[in-house]
Amino acid sequence: MEVWKRMTGIIQKKREVIEWGCMAYNKGFLDGASGNLSLRLDDRQILITPSGISKGRLKPADLIRYDIVKEKPVGKGGNKPSSEIRMHTFIYRQRSDVQAILHAHPVYAVALSVAGISLDKAILPESVFALGTIVTCPYATPTTRDVVDVIKSAVVAGNQALILTRHGSITLGKTMEEAFMRLETLEHVAKVTAVASSIGKVTPLPKKEIQKIEYRISNKK
Repeated sequence: MEVWKRMTGIIQKKREVIEWGCMAYNKGFLDGASGNLSLRLDDRQILITPSGISKGRLKPADLIRYDIVKEKPVGKGGNKPSSEIRMHTFIYRQRSDVQAILHAHPVYAVALSVAGISLDKAILPESVFALGTIVTCPYATPTTRDVVDVIKSAVVAGNQALILTRHGSITLGKTMEEAFMRLETLEHVAKVTAVASSIGKVTPLPKKEIQKIEYRISNKK
């Protein structure tokens, strides 16, 4: 019975990754075979998308179980884990609150990082509610250990939305849906910032307003 329950849970989690991976692809947050998604299974195993396969056409058999303690796939399979597996492993080890990770390539967020425009100053109330502070991390060569080095301080500090300069975004959540919604909010903020910057000066929310929102958030917990 216990084994059956575990297998049913894994099947459901695979469906979750596939659903939100397809959603991210259809929304234009991912292109080609770029980006990667993962879900925590337990204290030491995760499900992660494979390298080299479009997130718009994933199948359950494509997903890989990975042991973040031994740092190797569980069982046999033909696919290799995402080339950003180090990043996922590091985040799960550091943050017990994180159950889902979505690494995407949202156009406006990446474009602003190329232009040197940070999103660390809140301009929209929904970004404070959904994301907290958006951290832009320095550039690091994709797929290398350097990616872990540049995100380390933001991850340890508890941030939920990161921009990797010239590369993409990382959004974290308790579910894949939450990680996806944070990605949507991040790209919306980036788009509004880009459009507003082309019209005139972009002004952040007043500090008092941010404090009011943060107070409401803390009282909901």
